[in-house]
Amino acid sequence: MLVRLEMELEDKPGQLVKVLDPIAKLGGNIQSVIHLREKKTPLGRLPVTVVFEIPDKEKLERLLQNLRDMGIRITQVGEKELLIKTTLLLLGHIVHSDLQKIIDALNAMESVRVSDLTLAVGGVGMESAARMSLLAGNPEQLVRALSLVEEMASRMGLLVVRCVGQ
Repeated sequence: MLVRLEMELEDKPGQLVKVLDPIAKLGGNIQSVIHLREKKTPLGRLPVTVVFEIPDKEKLERLLQNLRDMGIRITQVGEKELLIKTTLLLLGHIVHSDLQKIIDALNAMESVRVSDLTLAVGGVGMESAARMSLLAGNPEQLVRALSLVEEMASRMGLLVVRCVGQ
């Protein structure tokens, strides 16, 4: 079962590991972690989203109880979301573009998340490449997300290459 877990963590060392460890111990396979240090919640905590696979509902319930017992504030749990994955390459002056705008726009879409982002930086003044993995809840949401990326990247002077066979 695929799960999307949103929570709030205290802004101090070790908090992220504290929540990831129980997921692994219960057989969870972490697919993505979105950790927004620059955005604090009204309680002054950090919003964190973890997408992971876990074998069954019983283990999910045990995990949620373990996290609550540790004092973790869980804000949302979604099951069977974000089922389709694709990967894109963005090419161009990535470092000088505002790639964060694309990421924020995707993460704001319903049932769409950037699950992985890797940056390969060229030399000074040279072009770079970014590999971005997206998760979407259904094919229509994925098509909308890909269109959004292509539109925004075009305005930023970036080339988008869709990976075939996913």
